[in-house]
Amino acid sequence: MRTIVVDNEENSVKSFIYEAKSIDEIEIVGTFCDGDDAVNYLDNNDAELAVIAVNADGVDGIFLGPIIKKVVPSIMIIYITGADVYNVEAIKLNAVAYLFKPYSTGQLRDAVESAKLLAGKHKKEIYARTFGNFDLFVNGRPIMFKSAKAKELLAILIDRRGGTVTTDQIIGTLWEDRPNDVATQNLCSKICKKLMSELKAYGIEDILISSRGIKRLDTDKFECDLYEFLDGKRDLTDKYFGEYMMQYSWAESRAAVLDRYSNELTAG
Repeated sequence: MRTIVVDNEENSVKSFIYEAKSIDEIEIVGTFCDGDDAVNYLDNNDAELAVIAVNADGVDGIFLGPIIKKVVPSIMIIYITGADVYNVEAIKLNAVAYLFKPYSTGQLRDAVESAKLLAGKHKKEIYARTFGNFDLFVNGRPIMFKSAKAKELLAILIDRRGGTVTTDQIIGTLWEDRPNDVATQNLCSKICKKLMSELKAYGIEDILISSRGIKRLDTDKFECDLYEFLDGKRDLTDKYFGEYMMQYSWAESRAAVLDRYSNELTAG
């Protein structure tokens, strides 16, 4: 689980990192001594678990929990304290666990396992919007892709509706003016890795299925206006206005097909 730690005590953070090393489910993606910094991080990055000290510097840890929940509603929270009594407010917030320092690896492992089980009940909502400009949303928030080519590669895969795409097909679409030589193939490999990295940053890398020279998407793991439209949902006719992935020239042929299909639905 992608995990952030918010604690203003350096030794406490080091202790958590040490205990977490033996727990495969934990991937620490950020440590913060200030609550505002943690919130700012989550504005642009995703996390599945937040480990918060009850008295974190900058924002009291108990009140930081609901603030983080507003930014990432699906995030699980574990509170850590040096006090020997439960904080009633933390209990009200339905935290996954409330650990007392010093806690054991076993106690931390049990807390993380509980978080993992609860997270499974609150799966991420992934939605691909193709009408107009293409964007991918996770829990209502658009992914801010750092690589335009990685985003375009995802658009190609979504357009294929779960069908496989070969390296040669990717190159022919993304770099139609370049020769399909070793340099371009290496560039393609780099973009494929970037796409996986960008999806992983939001914890949704499992939608991409990759094998040697072939890519496809697991369409059961997300919703898409294109798929709903092609499945005959008539309410989608009110959202399609002849614009499909407008930022990509290769999408024009699909738009022409959608135009004909839309006319047929309207006539029917």
